[in-house]
Amino acid sequence: MNRNVKVVLVVSVIFGATAGIYEFILPYYLKQRGLSFESMGAIFAVSAAGMLALRVVMGGLADRWGRKLFYSLSLGGSAVAMGLTPLSASVWGQGLFKSLREAMTVTRDTLHPVILYEESRGRFMYFIGKTRGFEFLFQAAGTVVSGVTFATLGTGGNLYLAAALTALAFVVFSLFFREKWRPQQSPGRLGLRDLLSFRMHRNLKVITISIFIFNIGMTMSHCFIMPLFFSDKFGASAQTVAWVMVGHRLTIALPLLFAGTMAMRNLKAVYIVALLIEGAIQGGAALIPAPHFVAAAVVWLLHDFLGAGVWIPVQNLIIQDHTRPETRALEVGKILAFGGIGTIFGPFLAGYLSQRVNVSAPFLFSGIGMMLSAIPLLWLRLGESAKG
Repeated sequence: MNRNVKVVLVVSVIFGATAGIYEFILPYYLKQRGLSFESMGAIFAVSAAGMLALRVVMGGLADRWGRKLFYSLSLGGSAVAMGLTPLSASVWGQGLFKSLREAMTVTRDTLHPVILYEESRGRFMYFIGKTRGFEFLFQAAGTVVSGVTFATLGTGGNLYLAAALTALAFVVFSLFFREKWRPQQSPGRLGLRDLLSFRMHRNLKVITISIFIFNIGMTMSHCFIMPLFFSDKFGASAQTVAWVMVGHRLTIALPLLFAGTMAMRNLKAVYIVALLIEGAIQGGAALIPAPHFVAAAVVWLLHDFLGAGVWIPVQNLIIQDHTRPETRALEVGKILAFGGIGTIFGPFLAGYLSQRVNVSAPFLFSGIGMMLSAIPLLWLRLGESAKG
């Protein structure tokens, strides 16, 4: 593991801890401010919409000016956004701050696998598994911290803590990461046509469609409703729910940490089966009746252990193998941005379903959406080059 990969790993650890704090605390902060489920859905949907174009632009600029500048910017901007969050209680103010935070987060998510692939293509599965695994592991730690300090620091204090730690990650990356990237060819002017064009390998188009469908399903459950599902349906306290969220991070971290050591001969089959299993478990947890909190939590916690923890490194490897070196960050940005359009609809549907039907409905339809996202993957043709 070279110096740059070590720096990325350290940053992943810090960023994971701050994400664990932020993602657990924010729904409770919004609830304390008296916002309804539908208002929370609007905030999460607006933030999802606000980051889409920026993801593509940042990817295109990173192919011209390098990876370090924009990875650093993503950390600094995220710290600012979380620091400003406690200063507003309005839907529009929260929508603005969450949009900034999500825009910075997705910029980092775009460049993270690109950097690791360019640092060591041969060990990419190992490095993406280790960095993402430790990131989710420390998300669990961040959730523990926020649960333990919920009564003393409150929601606002925890958000300031997350901002301070992310600022530390910005300093570490800026000081110690050494830019090795060099442009593959003269990139030329970055025009609107370059940003909007869907010209890429057919496998990447297939994955983009799958990501779009998956994101609709995933964000119906993995948004503000996630902790509130356990609080409102089962009457669990915030501290109890915090431990469920800890388990949520641990169960995705464990398979990721071993991603580089698992023998996967048929990547397409692994990808499809893992998505189907994840969706079935996610939807099944919603069907467990209210008195059985422990059973619902245990079943639900399996969805990433057998699902996302397995297919995330597979998806990342397929994407990196089929992007062109000269436009790699731009293409990754497009895939995640076009696929990310689905994240706009999920929170709106979660707000509507939880307000008009019941709090279990978003979890049920989330699982269905995850399973449907496996269908486009039947058209993957692996083994072709990035020029295919």
